[in-house]
Amino acid sequence: MSTETLIAGTIATIFTVSMQLPQIYHTIKIKKAEDISMSHLILCILNHISWLIYAILDNINIPLIICDIICIILTSFLICLKKYYDRINMV
Repeated sequence: MSTETLIAGTIATIFTVSMQLPQIYHTIKIKKAEDISMSHLILCILNHISWLIYAILDNINIPLIICDIICIILTSFLICLKKYYDRINMV
């Protein structure tokens, strides 16, 4: 893997992971998640799983693997937040 590819992959990973952080912060701050679509979150997980499989089959593309593992974790956390806050706010 060339240095340029590694740098580009690292930058893309930072931006991709950063996309989830504001939503997680906002959800925790307002303690509500009713405006987040569960189908969107599930599609995000499936998208990252697909990219993870591709990265593994593509001669172990490390930046892509790291990015997708982190995104799967963050999206899973957001799903847990949604379930938790939706249950609390139903009462």
